[in-house]
Amino acid sequence: MGIAFSRRALVVAVSVCMAASASAQTALSARNQQNWGRPSAASGQTSIPLATTNLGQISPAFTFSGASFGTGAVGLRNRGEGGISISGVAAPIQRAFAYWAVVTDGPPTASAASINMKRGVANGPFTSIAGTAIGSGPTPCWTGDRVTVYRGIIPLSLATGNGLYLIQLKPGANGSTAGQSPWIASVPPLFEGLSIVLVGTGTSTVAVYDTTLAGKMFFDLFAYKLRVPVTMAGASEVLFHNIGADGQTGVGVDDVAATAGEITSLNGRAIAGPGSPAGSGDWNGGVAAPLPQLWDNTTHDITDAAHSGPGLVLSFIIKAPDDCLVSVANIVSIKSVP
Repeated sequence: MGIAFSRRALVVAVSVCMAASASAQTALSARNQQNWGRPSAASGQTSIPLATTNLGQISPAFTFSGASFGTGAVGLRNRGEGGISISGVAAPIQRAFAYWAVVTDGPPTASAASINMKRGVANGPFTSIAGTAIGSGPTPCWTGDRVTVYRGIIPLSLATGNGLYLIQLKPGANGSTAGQSPWIASVPPLFEGLSIVLVGTGTSTVAVYDTTLAGKMFFDLFAYKLRVPVTMAGASEVLFHNIGADGQTGVGVDDVAATAGEITSLNGRAIAGPGSPAGSGDWNGGVAAPLPQLWDNTTHDITDAAHSGPGLVLSFIIKAPDDCLVSVANIVSIKSVP
């Protein structure tokens, strides 16, 4: 079987093959034996869309009034544990969510469907958090045949507010826990990462979007609209939060401009990526940089862009010309003028 190259690898592969020595070409070949490439008949992977994926209009799965939110995340590819620190949410907590995603070859096993969590280092034993599969799709160009996104409800006795949360995976949830680069070791199951979202108390309306977004693998253009529960006309602050799987800046720590160049636009204005106020994109694996990457958890103040569109709908387009990505969840927070 030949090597299945992806668009992620293509820029690097072509340049190396044209200019590198024979020994460098051999090294490149070894790196790409992991089948993290573009799906093809040779690799047996599922085809991916190379045109616009449009989800249409999405309504919130959960809505909270008199609220605020705080979030944090950890990348978990080839790891067995990690820590998440959260700031900025006001207690008491109204609801607490955990989101994670795993790539598998065949249906995910029970070990991927729950995680262990504890509050801080010295606060007793871990608590098992059961996950509900809320979406799935084709593998984001890794070995395996699917990705599954889970939502877990964290008990409020555990999710008490800002601070440190420790995450421990169940045995068998990850193909490796030795900490290798994903581009060196990639044996399913492939755990992507985990985000915590705490919905606290405040003066905003917080909307959580997950079931329609979760598990949608895309490559090229990705479009959707979020219908918000209250008008944004005259809102003093509108925040947008994105949770996404499998983002990267290139091949391991070798950066590729096209791979790192995703642009997220809202109502026609760039809010993330090259040319935006943020500068960097929302899909570069920044939670776990420099390695293992592959998980993103980002927030933007989108007040100006939100005001430029219809009062109850946010229209997003994500341009991702050189990476296979997976949407997980969005959160929108709207603070109205008193």
